Amino acid sequence: MNFVKTHFLNMLKGIGIGIANVIPGFSGGTMAVMLKIYDLFVYSFANIFNDFKNVVKKCWSLFVGILIGILFAMVVIVKLLEVIPFITIMFFVGLIFGSMPSIYEKVKKQKINIADIIGFIVAIGVIVALPLIPKTEAAAQYNIGVYIIMFAMGIVCSSAMVIPGVSGSLVLMAFGYYAFFMSTMKEYLVNIFNFSLTNYWGMFITLVCFAIGCVIGLVFISKLITKLTEKYPKTVYYTILGLLVASPFSIIYATLTDASYTVTFDFWTIFFSVVSLALGLGLVYLGEFFNKKYNKTIQNDSDNK
Repeated sequence: MNFVKTHFLNMLKGIGIGIANVIPGFSGGTMAVMLKIYDLFVYSFANIFNDFKNVVKKCWSLFVGILIGILFAMVVIVKLLEVIPFITIMFFVGLIFGSMPSIYEKVKKQKINIADIIGFIVAIGVIVALPLIPKTEAAAQYNIGVYIIMFAMGIVCSSAMVIPGVSGSLVLMAFGYYAFFMSTMKEYLVNIFNFSLTNYWGMFITLVCFAIGCVIGLVFISKLITKLTEKYPKTVYYTILGLLVASPFSIIYATLTDASYTVTFDFWTIFFSVVSLALGLGLVYLGEFFNKKYNKTIQNDSDNK
C-alpha cells in the first residue's frame, strides 16, 4: 500500500515540476524544493545512466508526472496566463513564499560563514539579472543552424531546470526562442492528431535536438549539484534560499514585461491576485500537513514491524 501511495504522490509532485518548467520565470527546481522531492529529482538525473534500473524503479512515477505536467501546462496554464496572467502567477508566488521556511529550517541552527553569504547574494543577483537581459525573437524556420541552436538551448535550459530559482523557460525567452519552441511543440502535437505532415520532419528534428541537449544538461548539472551537496550542504541550501527569495521578482517582472500578456491593475485583479497568493501559501502548508502525517504513518508502520 505504501508503494502505491509513494508513487502516486511522486506522480503528483512530478506534475507540479512539469507545470513549473513551462512557465517563464518559474523553475522546476524551485517546485521540487517546495514539494520536498528535490533530492530524488536530482538523483534521478545524476544516476540515469550508471544506475538505470534503480532510477527507473524509484523515479518512474516522477518522470510520468513531469511529462503530464508539461503537457497540462502547455494547454491549461498557458491559456490561464493569456487570460488572467497576473492572478495566475501570484498563485505560484504564494507557493514560493510558503516554501521558504522549510529551506531555512535546514540551516537556521548552523553557524553562517562567508561562503554561505556569497552563495546567497550571488544567487539573488543571478535571478534578478536574468529577466533583465534584452530579449530578441527567433524566426520560425527549420534548418541545420536552428537544430544546433536548439541542441545548445536544451543543454542550457535543462541545467536551469534543475537549479532552484532559475527558469529554463525564462532562459529560452531571454535568448528569443521561447515562442519559437512553444509554437513548434504545439504545432507538432496538433499535426500528429490531425495526421498532417506539414513541416513534420523540421519540427521533429528540432524537438529531438532540444531533447538530446536536455538529457545532457540534466545529467551534467545533477551530478555537479550532488557532489556540491555532499561537500558543502549548508552553502548549497543558502544558495537555494537566495534563489527562492529572488524568484518572485523574476516571475512578476517576466510577466509584466511580456508583450503577449495584458495586465491591468483594477480592483478585481488586485483582489483575486491576493486570493490567488493566499491559495498558493495555503496549498504549501496543507501539503506540509499531509506530508508530515504521511511520514508519521510510514514510521509507525515501520516500528510495528
